[in-house]
Amino acid sequence: MLASFASLAVLLAAQDFTPFLAFVRAPSMVGDPESVEIGVLRGQGRLQFWFRRTVESEGGNIITWTDTRRCPAARDAVVAATQIAPPRIYVPGIPVRPDGSTILTLDGIRYELRAGAHYDSYTSSDISFSSNMDTPLANWVEGTLTVLEKCWSDEVPIQEEEAQAEVVQEEVEADAPPPIIPQS
Repeated sequence: MLASFASLAVLLAAQDFTPFLAFVRAPSMVGDPESVEIGVLRGQGRLQFWFRRTVESEGGNIITWTDTRRCPAARDAVVAATQIAPPRIYVPGIPVRPDGSTILTLDGIRYELRAGAHYDSYTSSDISFSSNMDTPLANWVEGTLTVLEKCWSDEVPIQEEEAQAEVVQEEVEADAPPPIIPQS
């Protein structure tokens, strides 16, 4: 029993759920805001990613998970994130459109993205931007949520090393002699 608690503590300590990318979809009128964080699952072979979704509702936050092993199409969404066109810098006095007009959206859906970024080969940068509907960011978020829609689960993804550790622990427990129970 003590060995089981020790192995569980080791497994939980080994999990690293630090995201490298996160996005938010927050409707202004109808619907609950949801955020999705994406990180790397450690292991051998092809790089795998985990996804953690948090839906903010009146009853509290609901957290669900998936990964690219259970949901292979999710990999394409991660790769597509590298192609999201960020907004351009707005400078007052420089026209946004050829006719000088701008489009204002007073409600709708707010989309946000935070991620590690790079200039050429320098990788220690971060990027963060937000938008409303009908933008490259909105299209990517909506497409990604559609891909992930049937993949969500309460089951937390297991990193490859942890899965191997569980198998070893089960083998150790199976080979262990039965406990000696003192008789009175």
